[in-house]
Amino acid sequence: MRTRRHALSAVLFGLAAMTACAAPSELPTLAEASRRLDSDAGDLLGATELGLSAVRRADDDTCVPGQTRHFFQAETDAEDAPAGLLRRLRDMGYDEVVDDLDLRDEANQVSVLRDPLTRVTFELTVLSGDRPGVRVVGKTICYASG
Repeated sequence: MRTRRHALSAVLFGLAAMTACAAPSELPTLAEASRRLDSDAGDLLGATELGLSAVRRADDDTCVPGQTRHFFQAETDAEDAPAGLLRRLRDMGYDEVVDDLDLRDEANQVSVLRDPLTRVTFELTVLSGDRPGVRVVGKTICYASG
């Protein structure tokens, strides 16, 4: 019995070690990640109940010198938009990686969701003050320019 228990532990430890040492999946190219971002952003824009508008899509160079990324920005003043955005992004395969308590400041609430395969990230910021609403920013990770 003792031998069987140790053998099972050894097998489980071996599987855990093999999983940890396995090569991570290759990251998509900037073009592939940008297509995923644009597709998912299009799905969010198409959801009329979210009321997203003021769309901005571009490549920017706010990364370290020699790198670029693709981003999308939109806003809505729909009252139930935060819950709808979170639900839709989770349904698209995004995981919430940062919750409001990690990023809260005095005026805004923030959630960050990321696709584990493409590393495309969406930040949802609930704005308060003179113009309440929700700002949605989607972006790829930074890639070498060129």
